[in-house]
Amino acid sequence: MRGKEIKASSAESPVARFFSRFPFIPVIAVSLIALIATGNQIKDPHVSFVIIITGCIAILAAGIYMRAKGRLTDEVLIQLLFAAGFWIKLCYVLYTDVMTRQCDVESFIENNYHHSHADYILYIRDFLRLPDYDVTKHGQFYHPPFHHFVCAMFLKVYELFLPKGTHNYESLQTLTLIYSQGAAYYMFKILRQLGIKDKGLVNGALIIAAFPSMTIFAGSINNDILALMLFFAAFYYGIRWHRKGKTKDILISALCTGFGMMTKISVGLIAFPMGFIFIVRFIKDIREKRGLKSFVQLACFAVIAAPLGTWYSIWNYVRYQTPIGYVLKLEDLTYMEVSDHSPFERLFGFYGFPIEDFYINMGVYGEKDYNIFIAQVKTMLFGYANCRDNMILSHTGYVLLLIALVLILASFIGLIYTAVTIKKHGRPFEDFALIILFVTEIVSIIYFSFNFPYVCSQDFRYDFPALLAGVFFIANMSRSKPAQRIPDKCLNIFCAGFFVMSVVYYSILWIYVTG
Repeated sequence: MRGKEIKASSAESPVARFFSRFPFIPVIAVSLIALIATGNQIKDPHVSFVIIITGCIAILAAGIYMRAKGRLTDEVLIQLLFAAGFWIKLCYVLYTDVMTRQCDVESFIENNYHHSHADYILYIRDFLRLPDYDVTKHGQFYHPPFHHFVCAMFLKVYELFLPKGTHNYESLQTLTLIYSQGAAYYMFKILRQLGIKDKGLVNGALIIAAFPSMTIFAGSINNDILALMLFFAAFYYGIRWHRKGKTKDILISALCTGFGMMTKISVGLIAFPMGFIFIVRFIKDIREKRGLKSFVQLACFAVIAAPLGTWYSIWNYVRYQTPIGYVLKLEDLTYMEVSDHSPFERLFGFYGFPIEDFYINMGVYGEKDYNIFIAQVKTMLFGYANCRDNMILSHTGYVLLLIALVLILASFIGLIYTAVTIKKHGRPFEDFALIILFVTEIVSIIYFSFNFPYVCSQDFRYDFPALLAGVFFIANMSRSKPAQRIPDKCLNIFCAGFFVMSVVYYSILWIYVTG
């Protein structure tokens, strides 16, 4: 991957430059073309598989051609990786409907406005207003409305082009597909902003581009992926402000933070890592006699982000006395309850993982995943899917799991390396912000899982931003190290293996859709 041919030319093709400068344009264009051509659903999974293979072969052929021409720079390679990752997400959307592998979405039923994310979207589409009743009695309606509002408006416009009285709820996956690729894009941009280069950047792209959870999110119609994209965008522009002090960056960060919290209130956890780098920048500017400018910029951030992020919680508190920070109680899902396990078991209990079982046990058949971190790994790679009875998927998933476990171990080693060498690379405060992000998310998921002791509360989607820190710790180990070290070579191989197995697993998952 790092041979002489890769370095032979720094010139990029016009296509590569276009992807580099305007990455969202081709993503949005292809997503809309797929929607128009297929309605975001190909019912014959074999057709989906042919499309998957055709796209992967085309991207691989492009890579081989660029290498033969001496143009396969790291930048071009990274763009090809993200193109392949996007292609897998797109194909996943085409063979996965809005009833499959969803979280709290349930069914889209006209004139049904009871409790699911689907009901929430239809309510706003039909009435163009916020719920006018106590949200604690209507399931997912307690969530802030930004995602549901965007989905409702998208449906309303899209349905203008459909025959009267017909609906295509699959079209909503166009939005989540774009959000998923956008989240991956901003994660990668953060790595670059933090000074990751060369093979460290390639390794980061190998992990992020086709990350399993991101593929699942591409077809998931709940509010998770929009919240994550806005989280990473807010963090990216926050780091830019820390580095350059430009008003534009902090305003964009404020808008992303505010709209992120208007999508999912947990985006507010960004206050810990980003607040740290904001304070560092403010102190630095005070010492350099520029404190007033920073104070005004930070005040603008607060004035924008705080109202956007909290108004829905305040609205419900004032009207219905809904507790600030309210989370839905799962009283009707006692089969998932794990409160009978001790805190030690929840954190350190071991029960045959990963040798015997690596798909999530929800308690439906008696078995429950009560260990928080084991559940995290399972949902990180496979969501709530259970493909135990399919030999091909089980064997492929097992290889993916083993590689992932090696990378998880590598990320913890990278955490130690980052902490020990924090002054070495000239960005100690930004590196420390990633450590704060990681600790914040881990503490948050532990607190949440103990406060709501259910299997589903341990889902990786609730602390997904920790992935950014984990990838950074892995990529950070490649900075300022000789390229020929054996550990570096092994790390490159495992990162490449993770990408390949992620692509393979979600390329063949269609075989389970039809049973």
